[in-house]
Amino acid sequence: MRNKIANVFGKDKLEHKTSINFPNIHVIDLTERTKGLQNMEIYAQKPKGIDTLLIENPNLDISATFFKPQCFINERGKEPDNCEGVFYLTSSNSATWLLFIEIKDCKAKNISEYFTKTKEQVIQVVQIFRNRNIISQNKKVFANISFPRRNKTDFYNQLIKGEAKSFRDKHKIIIRGTNHLKIKNETTIY
Repeated sequence: MRNKIANVFGKDKLEHKTSINFPNIHVIDLTERTKGLQNMEIYAQKPKGIDTLLIENPNLDISATFFKPQCFINERGKEPDNCEGVFYLTSSNSATWLLFIEIKDCKAKNISEYFTKTKEQVIQVVQIFRNRNIISQNKKVFANISFPRRNKTDFYNQLIKGEAKSFRDKHKIIIRGTNHLKIKNETTIY
């Protein structure tokens, strides 16, 4: 998967993380907090004072590709809004899962302002992957939208509002809205 993505977008527009085999994977978007000096980071332990997207891993070897600015410039010179990146098994194949993630590190009181935009970002990137033949048109993929600062309550019902079936049917995306995912095996995430 890593090579397919790099061949399409170019290595300079991507940041790859490999050999992510921690039992608990903590994902953080530090762009806002560091004013662009740092971007996406992955930790084996939750950093103090920062809420994260937690992905429980049952001992699989995982890789991730994060998208740098100008990764998706279209033929008109415009860059569509995009999600942060994609996680996949290091030895991925057409049957294994892909997980697209969008992390909004905003104040909890502002998350509803981003519900529509975050879903559009995921849809756009998954469609770009389909259009560029990185994944097949009918491959079902997973996506998660995370608001790490909203750590007290689940926002899935507000975010999706009955759209889960249409996301699955229309976009072939199994979408979640949570700060805690669990990888079950090589084909399933919940």
